[in-house]
Amino acid sequence: MKELSVLIPVYNSASCIEQTIHKTIEALKQLNISYELILIDDASEDNSWQIIKQLKQTNEHVLGIKFSKNYGQHNALLCGLKLATGNFIVTMDDDLEQNPEDISLLYNTIKQNDYDLVYGSPVNIKKGFVRRIATRIYKKISQVENKRAGEGSPFRIINKTLKDNLLLHDSSLFFIDEIALWYTDKIGYEPVKFLPSAKRGSRYSFGSLFTLSLRVLSLSSTMPLRFVRVLGIYMSVTSIILALYFILRKLIFQVPSGFTAIIVAVLLSAGIITFSLGVIGEYLGNLISLSNKKPSYHIKEKI
Repeated sequence: MKELSVLIPVYNSASCIEQTIHKTIEALKQLNISYELILIDDASEDNSWQIIKQLKQTNEHVLGIKFSKNYGQHNALLCGLKLATGNFIVTMDDDLEQNPEDISLLYNTIKQNDYDLVYGSPVNIKKGFVRRIATRIYKKISQVENKRAGEGSPFRIINKTLKDNLLLHDSSLFFIDEIALWYTDKIGYEPVKFLPSAKRGSRYSFGSLFTLSLRVLSLSSTMPLRFVRVLGIYMSVTSIILALYFILRKLIFQVPSGFTAIIVAVLLSAGIITFSLGVIGEYLGNLISLSNKKPSYHIKEKI
């Protein structure tokens, strides 16, 4: 059992992974605690794995894992969580965008407070206009279901209890920040300064970020289905009210023959369809919650 496990998903990081490992180990030594460094190579196409193997030979604290194909960052973290033995687990990127020296800040914060999860919250990240707007929209949509959604970062520390709960959801559709919100609202945020990435370009293009966001919203959240359910109810009620209005209008005023019959038929059909979609959304939301093993409750302490 270690005091601290550090998980780093690695992908095409040959230009910086050696420096990342050395700086992380130096930062961990300063804490004067037992630790392990778990590197998960997500089927890199460069020689990242060869560098990891060389560093493993000279440092017993390093554990290297290589995937047979590219599974994505969140699944790499799932693998690392399964292997981690620490009382606390830190996750960070492989490109030195997060300063390893700030690990001590996260560690001290979670130790001194009643937190299950602490994020290193960047204070100096500059994004393009389109990405800023897209990020803001994603956060607003996510927060319909949980006000803390979308506020995390890849630089985080969790305790062993939360880690064990996360591992109850062992599937290919694993999103650590979404699932964590099912178990705790004891979340802290520490402002940290992010550094320029040592990699060339971003791991995620705008298109891949958009696809990932849709997967998170549709597969680990029932918010879109809740929206369909509410919309279906409102639309069906509106359609029925309008249909009654046109029937009453036919009885009181002169209207062209056949007009009322057509419009009432269309409105009632639309009301039935939208109401049915709302019912289907309710069922699908329940099925998603069951398939994701979303807990009905979670006991933190018993005396």
